[in-house]
Amino acid sequence: MTIVRQVESRAGAQFNIHEVGSRGEADLLVCKVDSRRDAVRNEGCWCFVDSMMDSPVTVHFLDNRAGSDFLICYVDTRGEAGWRTEHPYAGKLL
Repeated sequence: MTIVRQVESRAGAQFNIHEVGSRGEADLLVCKVDSRRDAVRNEGCWCFVDSMMDSPVTVHFLDNRAGSDFLICYVDTRGEAGWRTEHPYAGKLL
C-alpha cells in the first residue's frame, strides 16, 4: 500500500523525487487515488495523506532531477501505474 505524505524538507523525506512531464522519462508512473483501499499492492497508486501517523512513506518534490531518487509522471488510470523500469527502489514503497 502506498500511502504518501509530502514533506517540505528534503532531509525529512524517505524519498526525494522529481515530477517529469513525459512517461518515457519517468521511472514510476503514478496514479493519485482518493482511497487507501485503491492504493493496495500497487506502488504506482498513491494516496496522499496529511498525517505522519497514517503514512509509512514520505516524499519531497525536488525542482529538478539532480539528486532525485526517482522520477515520476502522473497517469490517469490505475492500470497504467507502476514501475516502468527495473529500479533499486522497486518494492520499497509498499
